[in-house]
Amino acid sequence: MTSQDMTYISYDGGDYSVDPTLYPDSTCYTTGEASNSCAQTYTEQYNDPSDAPASSSSPGYRCECGKTFRRKCDRDKHNKNHNKQRCPFAGCNGSGAENKDLNRHLWAKHPDYARQEGIPRVEQPCGWPGCNYYGRTDNLKRHRDSHNHWPAPSPS
Repeated sequence: MTSQDMTYISYDGGDYSVDPTLYPDSTCYTTGEASNSCAQTYTEQYNDPSDAPASSSSPGYRCECGKTFRRKCDRDKHNKNHNKQRCPFAGCNGSGAENKDLNRHLWAKHPDYARQEGIPRVEQPCGWPGCNYYGRTDNLKRHRDSHNHWPAPSPS
């Protein structure tokens, strides 16, 4: 049996190659064109060899660095680490696998540039008069709790 005869399915969060002869009475596991939405043939789903599972004995998606992931989306997210976006400032080694990571760096290290370029800021201000702290929601709660200055006084 060749890989072209195998049917590729997703089940319980895992991706598996299935020999359709193991399930002769099932309409889900077919060779050729899939008979319904619960199966697609291996060759139909994977036109790009890098999208194919690593092997039939270890289902998953392999990155060029050798790491294997159960889901294609996890491998694709991991691949962003190999092609990080770099900080535009000469001599600055800041980078981010995703836009949000680079944006956080720019706001932390180059706030005037970030403001001028209209880069979105995910972090929220503390809100206490005179406090310049910005942070993610979870960190902001910790900040407010640790300084015991919340709730903020109402303006008079």
